[in-house]
Amino acid sequence: AAKPQPSGPVSDGPTIVAKDMKFAPASIEVKAGQAFTLHLDNQDSAPHNVAIYTDSSAATAVSTGDIVSSTKADQVVPALTAGTYFFRCDVHHDMTGTITAK
Repeated sequence: AAKPQPSGPVSDGPTIVAKDMKFAPASIEVKAGQAFTLHLDNQDSAPHNVAIYTDSSAATAVSTGDIVSSTKADQVVPALTAGTYFFRCDVHHDMTGTITAK
């Protein structure tokens, strides 16, 4: 029998690695309309987070992760409507990427 699917966020969401002051991958795809857990693996000693915004103006935050150094952090991201979102490190604004919800 199939296990019932939890109605909460998908725990096996994407992992973004912060290393050498860059995000990898810098582009990820997620399922639209479904909350997910984003995993940040910060391999730098510098503090980083993943802050997701509606666009590159970074005016409207969708989800802001904890700022951590040399460790991993998870953040629950609310369901995104289909489209492309911008993410960055709020400490190092030149560390950026995109999330596409489909």
